[in-house]
Amino acid sequence: MKALSLLMIAAVGFAVADFGNDPPVPGRRPVFYTGGAKSGVEIEIVYDLMCSDSAAAHPEVLQFLDMPFLNSNVKDQIQLSYTFLPLPYHHEVWVPHLLVPSILDTCHTTPQSCIFEQYMQFWFENINVIIGEKDSSEKQIIQNWTKLVSEEFSIDQAKLLGYYSRGADTSNSEMRTRYMYKYNAHHHVSGTPFAFVNGILLSTFPETADDWMNMLSSVYEQTDGGFAYAWSYSYSLILKKLLPFALNLSMTFNSLLRWL
Repeated sequence: MKALSLLMIAAVGFAVADFGNDPPVPGRRPVFYTGGAKSGVEIEIVYDLMCSDSAAAHPEVLQFLDMPFLNSNVKDQIQLSYTFLPLPYHHEVWVPHLLVPSILDTCHTTPQSCIFEQYMQFWFENINVIIGEKDSSEKQIIQNWTKLVSEEFSIDQAKLLGYYSRGADTSNSEMRTRYMYKYNAHHHVSGTPFAFVNGILLSTFPETADDWMNMLSSVYEQTDGGFAYAWSYSYSLILKKLLPFALNLSMTFNSLLRWL
């Protein structure tokens, strides 16, 4: 019996140690979530920070998020998420993306200190800092970029530089940036910008805020003006409240039968 137990333990240990999924499964999705999520519509946007098309598309996305929708605005009504696909053929693509894992960590642990959206916007406004430095070394580009980020967001530059050093990095930034790439490549994203709506990849990324709104209105109409989503959501809340009551009633009834 003891030998059998040891074999079982060894087998379980082997199964756990052998979990080498390809692509690797990250501890959390390499995604930033925002939005009020009131309508049931989910939009995930895939950018590459070094992609000029992503930079050009983002202002229209921001305009779309501020547009009136239902009884508030779009951002308040949808669940919005951003993730990045660092395309290897872009010049020094790793430099801006390598800071993202640590930023996501901060957003997860201390949401009030989250700078994800601000960092993304700051980068798109300063994309030429790296694009224009074709003759600079990677080390010099990292120095220049972390200096700008440090000044903009009041973060110690030495701390930022640490994320580029395997020995000093406390966020596993290199590997998690690779996970970010593999996460999106696994979802058949081959370029940027791309968008998923309710889990479905859009064949064409909307070019204008009006294009985004037309798409959203079309998707939302399928919920019967929100009624279907609101009904299912309300139904789930009712079940959640009634289930403990039903269980207690059943236990009381069984106890009464045993007493009789």
